[in-house]
Amino acid sequence: MLVNLSQTVTLAATQEEAWSLLRDTKRLAGLMPGVENIASDREDPGGADGDALQEKLTVRVVERVGPFRLSLNLEVRIVQAVEPSLIQAELKGADSNGQNRLSGTLRAELKKIEPAGTSLSMNASVEVMGRLAALGAGPIRRRANEQFAKFADRLQREFPPDGEGSKP
Repeated sequence: MLVNLSQTVTLAATQEEAWSLLRDTKRLAGLMPGVENIASDREDPGGADGDALQEKLTVRVVERVGPFRLSLNLEVRIVQAVEPSLIQAELKGADSNGQNRLSGTLRAELKKIEPAGTSLSMNASVEVMGRLAALGAGPIRRRANEQFAKFADRLQREFPPDGEGSKP
C-alpha cells in the first residue's frame, strides 16, 4: 500500500540556520518523535565519480500505529543534498521479524520567506507492506500527520520568533 504525505512548516530562521539543523543528525533526531537511535555514515560509492560521497543514516524508530507497536530499523540514504535548499533521500526498513516493511522516498525543501523566515516542505511517498498495511492508508496517514505536527512544533521551538530559545 502506497502512502503519500506532504507537510509544510514555517520557521523563524534563516534558510542557512534551518539547513544547519537539517544536517545536524543528532540534533534533528532529538526533535523527531519515535526516534530512539540514529547513526550517520558516509560512504564512497566508487565508480567514475570517486569523490562523490553518499550519506547513510541508520535509524531505529519505535512507534504505535493503531493496535501495532512497531520497532523498525530504517536505512535512510541521502541521494541528493543541495545546500541550503534541498535534501532527497531513499528509505527502507523492517521490524526484526520481517512482519512489517517499508520503502520509499523523502524530499525536504527549504525556501526563504520574506522578511525573515524559512518554509520547510516535506514530501514522502512510502510503500507499507506486511501486517501494518492491513490497517489501510487512513490510520497510517493520520498517525504520520500527528507525528509531523509534533516534529513541526519542536522545530519551531528551536527558532522562536523573538530570538530567545533553545537554539545552541
